[in-house]
Amino acid sequence: MNDKHKEANDDDIALFRQAMGDVKPLKPVNKVSRNPAARKPRRRPDRAIDELPQRFGENAFTEECPDHLLFARAGGVQKSVLKKLRNGKLAIDAMVDLHGMTIDQASQQLTAFLNECRRLGHRHVLIVHGKGFRSANKPVIKPMVNRWLRQADEVLAFCSAQPKDGGTGAVYGLLRKSREE
Repeated sequence: MNDKHKEANDDDIALFRQAMGDVKPLKPVNKVSRNPAARKPRRRPDRAIDELPQRFGENAFTEECPDHLLFARAGGVQKSVLKKLRNGKLAIDAMVDLHGMTIDQASQQLTAFLNECRRLGHRHVLIVHGKGFRSANKPVIKPMVNRWLRQADEVLAFCSAQPKDGGTGAVYGLLRKSREE
């Protein structure tokens, strides 16, 4: 190093020490600071079976109902479970047949069925609604089942069944775990 550079460096050091003369070191902190993770929203407590609605809405479903039904709650089901549901690979715990019923009868039957499934802890169900070939203009029960299952809190997902289980005349349903599970 040359002498000019050394003198400039010594002057800088002296100036720094003069500026820092009154500064006292901080005490060491023995705590680790962390930012807490955002809390998940509270899950509503499961309603008692008796508190479930007695029946679904009776409003006519005005939209055209597609041949293949598919519904899944956002964030409620893993993709692999949905795939197994669509392919009929999950063992069916219970089944209900709504063929030939009026809308009111089907609503009551489906409500009772879902209540019973919740009570017994059934998770994978088959709901047979028919294809509506005997209806005058278009299917009646199928679009209502589509609507009712979307409204039911205990239903995580549903989709049209495989041909061996009724095809587009039935749906596989995936229900929430009961509190006891």
